[in-house]
Amino acid sequence: IAFIVDGEGDEALRRARNVCESLRVFNLAVSLGGVESLVEHPASMTHAMIPRETRLAGGLPDGLVRISVGLERASDLVEDLRSALDRCNEDVAPDSVGSAAQA
Repeated sequence: IAFIVDGEGDEALRRARNVCESLRVFNLAVSLGGVESLVEHPASMTHAMIPRETRLAGGLPDGLVRISVGLERASDLVEDLRSALDRCNEDVAPDSVGSAAQA
């Protein structure tokens, strides 16, 4: 599943990172294959070294978020994603990344 958060440029980058970093059930990871639910923000992870203009020309917007749904309870995943989307305008502490693994 993939979606694009609203915004342009740095705003879209910030909002997409905030969504990814606010998740607690989904794990932030570059690999989208496994039994656990994972999330990735390509513009700041797998494609971070590619210049923005090149990424955009290739169809990879700053606000793109990719998720891979695993075996967790669907209601937990929906609530986690809903909560993270509600927080996308807030600043999220960097140490919260990957905290789902400890949850």
